[in-house]
Amino acid sequence: MGTSAAAALRSLILWVGCIGGTFLSVYYMDTLREMIGGGAGIETHAAAETDEAVPEEADGASGFERIVFLKAGDNGHFEAEAYIDGKPVNVLVDTGATGVALTYEDAEAVGIHLSSSDFTHESRTANGTARIAPVTISSIRIGDIEIRDVKAFVAEPGKLFATLLGMTFLSRLERVDIRGSELVLQQ
Repeated sequence: MGTSAAAALRSLILWVGCIGGTFLSVYYMDTLREMIGGGAGIETHAAAETDEAVPEEADGASGFERIVFLKAGDNGHFEAEAYIDGKPVNVLVDTGATGVALTYEDAEAVGIHLSSSDFTHESRTANGTARIAPVTISSIRIGDIEIRDVKAFVAEPGKLFATLLGMTFLSRLERVDIRGSELVLQQ
């Protein structure tokens, strides 16, 4: 075999090895991700969590898997830090809540200012009846997951103990699973 043929064969072997190595690393990274599951608090995959806005391809068009793992607290509830219109808010993820429900105080903190005439609806809860104000939130983000134009409501002052991340957010995700003490959210 001549030197140019040997060089071509070495190049072919190297090229096949690179392609095979890329395939195996993608396969094993997915397998490793499934095996690891999650850690304490929030664990995300894809872009690192920052205070900056998530790029426009947050709807999944970027090709990155957007997944968040939440560990249940000692009380069994899934709590997280969400960014509502870019501002951090502690939320309670509540699959039993019809919608996203903000405390009056959290609404004020993220820039939603309401007057008493905005509370045009009523909500019946375990704590009784409360007046609520329907709103649309431009963006809610947890980790690498971002949902835009989310229907929500704000409770009257003192009528809600925590901001609830309910089904108007959760139903727009591809996957919401509870595995033991872990909640998996995937966009």
